[in-house]
Amino acid sequence: MRIFLTSDAHLGMKFAGYPSTQGKLVEARFNALKRCIDVANHKDCDLFAVGGDLFDRVSVAKGDIKQAADILNDFQGGLVAVLPGNHDFITPRPDGLWATFKGFASNRVLVLESKKIYPLKTYDLDANLYAAPCESKHSAKNSIQWIREIEKDRDVALHIGLAHGSLEGLSPDFNRDYYPMTEAELLACGLDLWLMGHTHIPYPTLPGAKSKIFYPGTPEPDGFDCDHEGKGLLIEIEKDKRITTNFVSTGAYRFYHEETEIISWKDAEEILARYSEPQHRNTLLKLTMKGRLPEDEYKKLGVFCSSLEKQLCFFQADLTGVTIKITPDVIDREFTEHSFPYRLLKQLAEIQDFEALQVAYELVQETRR
Repeated sequence: MRIFLTSDAHLGMKFAGYPSTQGKLVEARFNALKRCIDVANHKDCDLFAVGGDLFDRVSVAKGDIKQAADILNDFQGGLVAVLPGNHDFITPRPDGLWATFKGFASNRVLVLESKKIYPLKTYDLDANLYAAPCESKHSAKNSIQWIREIEKDRDVALHIGLAHGSLEGLSPDFNRDYYPMTEAELLACGLDLWLMGHTHIPYPTLPGAKSKIFYPGTPEPDGFDCDHEGKGLLIEIEKDKRITTNFVSTGAYRFYHEETEIISWKDAEEILARYSEPQHRNTLLKLTMKGRLPEDEYKKLGVFCSSLEKQLCFFQADLTGVTIKITPDVIDREFTEHSFPYRLLKQLAEIQDFEALQVAYELVQETRR
């Protein structure tokens, strides 16, 4: 059996903090889901699984729900199985998210809305799915405990779990309120493999690592805490239940937070050159810089920032750590000869104690304000 696993698409995410590129980021998430479907079709996958958080919240627009269903309806394999996550948790409302979604979905798209076994023989797949959907945004208890006690049908080839929540040692869940699970708990359920969601980083990260627990990561980066280009996971299960996996890149945008020290204008030029490469057209960059520059170069930082704003789809700079390099010319121009500040700064410049010179200059400037 071949499976394509995705999760945490968070369709309908608003990206209000990025007004200049908001629309593009919103649409990119739908495009990433379509790329996942395209890869799954190209690889002749039998099952397309969504490990939760297909949507960013339970109140997404009806148009977004229809667009998501239309994309998933294009899967050419046996079944699309969609698990409600903690952002798009299952609700009993007849006009709620999942009721609306099912109205748009084809008969080969199945919402795993109950904690139960879903036999897949109807879809010509020799497997049972064990679903652990979320019923609220937060929970101190996971949804997998029922699976450990239930008897597994030996006449079925594969027993596959779908769950959404944090994994101990991998997911940041300091308050343990995101359906926390441990590897031991998952393995104790006696299933052949687990298809997971919630954690936005792919797991396992090492190529060829033997595991029965898989997180695909988000298919499209959604913020500066996501340092990969968007991933999906191809899983192939042999008749002897040997599992091989391959992560595929699915995203279009990248978020970078760079911290750097600048000691000459050459450093600024290198940054400009690097981010002018074609692969950075869809880059969102937060740049934090520190260092000292000669006054004429310091004045060019405005042009430097303007250039990056034009090259990138989003740019934000913190240049508070960049100051003017204090030179004898600066001292001569700003202070009266033989004054105390003049003599102090000149002396520090002569002995080349540049750290002390910078501190002294800034203190003098403070007293003059």
